[in-house]
Amino acid sequence: MTGPSPGRFTALTGRASSRLAWLGAATLALMTLLTFVDVLGRELLSAPISAKVEVTELVMGLTVFLAIGLTTFLRGHTRVDIVISHLPPRWQAAFDGVTYAVSLVFVALICWRLGEQAAAQRGKGDLTQIWEIPLWPVTTVMVLCSLVMLAALAIQWLRAIRIAAGLEVPAEPDPPAGVGAG
Repeated sequence: MTGPSPGRFTALTGRASSRLAWLGAATLALMTLLTFVDVLGRELLSAPISAKVEVTELVMGLTVFLAIGLTTFLRGHTRVDIVISHLPPRWQAAFDGVTYAVSLVFVALICWRLGEQAAAQRGKGDLTQIWEIPLWPVTTVMVLCSLVMLAALAIQWLRAIRIAAGLEVPAEPDPPAGVGAG
């Protein structure tokens, strides 16, 4: 029995990262609604939402982690490649391979440390101060989102290695925004 093909793994990672990003958009919308209701309550009724700040802090962290997998999958992170862009595609891929390898190490460390943090929070029963929301589920979601980012980085890294080795042809780069628009 063989394992999943790289194409299936890429598709699965793409679907997971896309769904997490949609969840991130929903959490951002809920945070906006919470802030709106808090302002109305504070200004019109002199009754602000007591834990708006702690919920906003949790949701902001979640929003970043929920979206980072898709950003990585789509290669949407900011890059400054003034020099590298003038090199042949295989050399560019070699530099990308090194960059992705370093990124894989850092994201693996983030996953590990977040996992330890979630376990510690669960063991100690850490809660937010006002509404006493348990922290470990939020941190666990951050771990899962980081694992999706790790998978997306692995896909990019393997692709860069294949291009650098001449086993795969690089895709044409997207034109800069506004170029070719008629």
